[in-house]
Amino acid sequence: MKSLVISSNFNDHSFSMSSGIDYIDQSLTHGGWQSQTINEVISADSINEQLDILLPTLIKLSEQGRWIVLVGAPKIGLKSLLESNGIDTSRVLLVHPKDQVDALWAMEQALMSGNSSAVLGWPGEIDSRDLKRLQLAAKRTSALTFLFKPTASTQPQIQLNCYNQQLRHQHLSIDRRSGAIH
Repeated sequence: MKSLVISSNFNDHSFSMSSGIDYIDQSLTHGGWQSQTINEVISADSINEQLDILLPTLIKLSEQGRWIVLVGAPKIGLKSLLESNGIDTSRVLLVHPKDQVDALWAMEQALMSGNSSAVLGWPGEIDSRDLKRLQLAAKRTSALTFLFKPTASTQPQIQLNCYNQQLRHQHLSIDRRSGAIH
């Protein structure tokens, strides 16, 4: 089961991009991933399974000629996963921070640079203050933002929480086996 929480606020500077997966788009408030929103992915899955729901979006974003920035991503099989799905890896920037502070700083910088189409980060557990800091950075950009966090759950699920600058959200659950949304 996957859970998805989506921001309920949408303003003139925001946009929505299809996830490329019909049942997800139909469940999202604005029909796709919303910019100026932190999309938090909580999962015990491997990076391949974590990125499954983002691959169609990343493929489209890689065609924009802007950077897809991955901060603190697990290194095992990442390049082959991206290449085998048609993502232009010459526009993928891998950042390997030494700690959580550096990971959060790198994500903020990537968001505020204006040169990124997506920023994906694996900073571990972060507090509400750090989440708010990232949201403020995301608010100033058109890049889609995804945070990956581990969970100890043995259920076949990914939770997705999407927060706008007021930390408001909508919640969906998607069963990993059937694709059913609750």
